[in-house]
Amino acid sequence: MLMKKRHIKFYYSDENLQIQEIKWFRTKIFGTIIGSILLGLTLLLIANYTFNNFFGLGNTRIKAIVQQNRMLQDQLTAFADRTHELENTLSKLTDQGNQLRLLVDLPTLDAETRSAGTGGAIGETEFTLDSDNSSLVLQSTQKILQKLSSEMKVQEQSYKQIVEKHEMNKGYFAALPTIKPMTGFYSRREFGMRMHPVLGVSKKHEGIDIVNDVGTPVIATGDGTVQLAGHSGSGFGIVVVINHGYGYQTVYAHLSKILVRNGQRVKRGDVIAKSGRSGLVSGPHLHYEVRRNGVYLNPMDFFFDNLDIISSRKQIASR
Repeated sequence: MLMKKRHIKFYYSDENLQIQEIKWFRTKIFGTIIGSILLGLTLLLIANYTFNNFFGLGNTRIKAIVQQNRMLQDQLTAFADRTHELENTLSKLTDQGNQLRLLVDLPTLDAETRSAGTGGAIGETEFTLDSDNSSLVLQSTQKILQKLSSEMKVQEQSYKQIVEKHEMNKGYFAALPTIKPMTGFYSRREFGMRMHPVLGVSKKHEGIDIVNDVGTPVIATGDGTVQLAGHSGSGFGIVVVINHGYGYQTVYAHLSKILVRNGQRVKRGDVIAKSGRSGLVSGPHLHYEVRRNGVYLNPMDFFFDNLDIISSRKQIASR
């Protein structure tokens, strides 16, 4: 009688009638089967790879990935071409911007400022492609995008400066005292040292005298605010002083009548007074001065002799 054990005995007879024993029989059989299966699968995969997916394992998925990769490369190439077009467009806008800067009296942007310091190594990309050519296209496109982004910021600030300067220029040019304040005769040699017609002494004349009848209209030579309208308390008699801003100030003296008040806003060509002979004068005329930051300037340097503001306004109003 044999007892059960964890191994199986096989009995067989030979001439010596010996008995052989196989230990862990079931485990060895199971291991042999599993090993054979794995070996078979390995050989199958090797054969499939060697003969270009002969058995069609994952063929649909591989084709889809290859097609998708090709489409991505085509899109990347088209995108790179588009960035080059944008680069050329930005270059044209930059040239136009420099022309506008000159028109509004701003310095042009040099090449270093326009490039905004771009350059140097390209940062690491977040994805890569198998194709070396695609990788180069990606790096080149990224560099162009970095450059365009920096240059766009520079141009944005430049055009902002142009707009601000243009707005300032509109106010500045409107404030400049650029016309004659009154019709009449004046001498181009009156500004500077001269013999005073009443006192009979050599004295610096810090403006010009325009001679005409009492009551001739006196106009503001630029936009501004009336700073003083009344008696000067000096030899100027009745005066109007206009503050034009930007450091400019004009003085209209020896008036007979004032048509504005202190603090009133006036525009170039507005009638502000009537000429007269108040103050220390030898005859009817308008004494006119232009000052900038306290410095006396020759008013004739600002005159446009062929500009008649009053007539022009009448023609516009009659249309």
